[in-house]
Amino acid sequence: MLEVIIVGGGASGLLCGIESVKRGKQCLIIEQKEKVGKKLYATGNGKCNFANRVVEKSCYHTVSSEDANRIGSFVNDQLCKEIEQYFLELGIPVYERQGYLYPRSEQAAIVVRALEDAFTAKGGKIHCDESVQYVKANSDGTFCVGTDKSIYETKQVVLATGGAASPKLGSDGRGYSFAKSLGHTVTPCVPSLCGVKCKAAGWNRLQGVRAKGRVEAWIGNKKLAEDVGEIQFTQYGISGIVVFNLSRYAALGLLENKKVVFRLDLLPDYSENELVSLLQNMQKTCGYQSICHVLSGFLPDKLAVYLLKDSRIVNDINDSLSIKALSISQLQQIASACKGLSLKITETNSFEQAQVTAGGVPLKEINPDTMESKKVPGCYLVGELLDVDGICGGYNLMWAWETGRRAGQNL
Repeated sequence: MLEVIIVGGGASGLLCGIESVKRGKQCLIIEQKEKVGKKLYATGNGKCNFANRVVEKSCYHTVSSEDANRIGSFVNDQLCKEIEQYFLELGIPVYERQGYLYPRSEQAAIVVRALEDAFTAKGGKIHCDESVQYVKANSDGTFCVGTDKSIYETKQVVLATGGAASPKLGSDGRGYSFAKSLGHTVTPCVPSLCGVKCKAAGWNRLQGVRAKGRVEAWIGNKKLAEDVGEIQFTQYGISGIVVFNLSRYAALGLLENKKVVFRLDLLPDYSENELVSLLQNMQKTCGYQSICHVLSGFLPDKLAVYLLKDSRIVNDINDSLSIKALSISQLQQIASACKGLSLKITETNSFEQAQVTAGGVPLKEINPDTMESKKVPGCYLVGELLDVDGICGGYNLMWAWETGRRAGQNL
């Protein structure tokens, strides 16, 4: 009988394994893909943004509202320093860019290799290309783990399967069924950190446009969140980090059949009155220019044309008209369009295009100090399988590292 089986060889599973073998545990990681760390390879466009120096509770969310207060027991101002030091001891020097931490080489493969080497050097075993089919609790407190190749008996088991996002990289959602079979509950799970879709006339002409702005997520006529940054316009809707960070709210709202609207302020540096005044001044200084050309001084050409012709916010304004020919009410319409483009969101991208899952096993069902299940002694749950999702910027990996570390040190 094995001492520990870790189901999943991702970030949390690998760190859990390293900490367990440090303590002399006989440990086996079972990974269904052909190699461990598949999702890590894709992190940060292959550069592996593994942590962030700016970390607060507000960087994390839960679907279960009663679990929100529990995040504080994991997040503190020392967390990033501890992770940075941990990686340095694994032989990975760190490079920082605007608070985002990467391996100095900017190669995700180096991170995976270092984690794998640290685990196997202490006697840890890895079985890749082996798919776990079930996890059962035995009457004597041990566990039976059945795969497509074998059946294992173990004293302790760690569920580090990931969520349902990026199934091609190994997170196919099966960990939720393992958790349920052991008596855990699972909150509704939706894609997060992904693009969102909308339907609007002429929208396809905006594909490839990028603009800085503020995006507000309105769910059922209530603003739940906002973020500022670069908005990427796609053929199907909008994308980019600022949208990714709000996508969880859209997905959960749509799941509840609520109206979901994203409101875009494309010129957040100006108030509406300031923008009107600026346009009025331009009527005097360059009144010969068309309104479209003037607006293109503030926004990308295609976006300016869209606001004037297709948005239905601006009425009865020919984009070829000179700015001098426009009335004050027409200038106010244009300013309103720039400051309040409302998009009705029809759906989010699927789990295949999402970076992380919102939802999972509630934190109230595990011991936060050890990650051990309160329902099944000897079973530990870590990483994305739990009902915690972070914003873009290395936060989800920080969650994986910390939960994996706590489990491994307490097996």
